[in-house]
Amino acid sequence: MDAKALLGEYYGRNTKRLFKTFLVLLEDLKTEHDINFCKLRKNLSQHKDLIEQADYFDEDKMQYLRKRVLDMGNDNIRNNDDDLEKFTIEFEFNQ
Repeated sequence: MDAKALLGEYYGRNTKRLFKTFLVLLEDLKTEHDINFCKLRKNLSQHKDLIEQADYFDEDKMQYLRKRVLDMGNDNIRNNDDDLEKFTIEFEFNQ
């Protein structure tokens, strides 16, 4: 494998790792949101319709945000690959 491909793989792997952490954060936010809305439903049952109207972070919203994170990650990897094409890269290994 040539140096440019090796560096591209390295950057791609790190970018994927970063965006996976963004997905974990999204899941954490969704869980926290669900827990808090569950508390609202339990303690304000007389306002169920209003609570349901306010609950914007449903599964469709989660899937939309997940897709956006993945799209941004893939765009970033493509941009890095395009940028690497502008350079000649060589590694010199010391023994």
